[in-house]
Amino acid sequence: MSAPKVVFFDLGSTLGEPKLSPSGALTGFEVFPFVPEILTRMSAPQTAGFGAKLGVISDTPGLTLENMKAILTAAGILGFFDPGLLLFSSVEGMDKKKKAFFTLAVTRAGIPANRCIFAGESDAERSVARLAGMPVAFHPLHAFHVLKNLD
Repeated sequence: MSAPKVVFFDLGSTLGEPKLSPSGALTGFEVFPFVPEILTRMSAPQTAGFGAKLGVISDTPGLTLENMKAILTAAGILGFFDPGLLLFSSVEGMDKKKKAFFTLAVTRAGIPANRCIFAGESDAERSVARLAGMPVAFHPLHAFHVLKNLD
């Protein structure tokens, strides 16, 4: 059996698109059609999938953990993620411009940084994740390739 691994995903433009009210408040999240299948395959036991734990590292506009859980529940994806691996900037008091945000994610994962992948569309955010020692993927589908290379 291979060592544990975690894939942390950005939300906006990686797993879906935010829904905003006319005032700009986050009211929901529309998941891209391919995302549920990807999350299912990544988190399935190694006999059927990749056996990875899944988490989120996302910049959020002043929302609580409960607000974000409700939004992800309504989007149908909260159940894919380990509850201890949900990191939101509005809750943690830092954003993805800070290496410390990614280091915190690794600490919560409880495994070495080189076993924690960050998947996000932003090159700048991936660069910060690399500084924290994390392998990165530019797209959720690319994360499969990165996962294979961890074994």
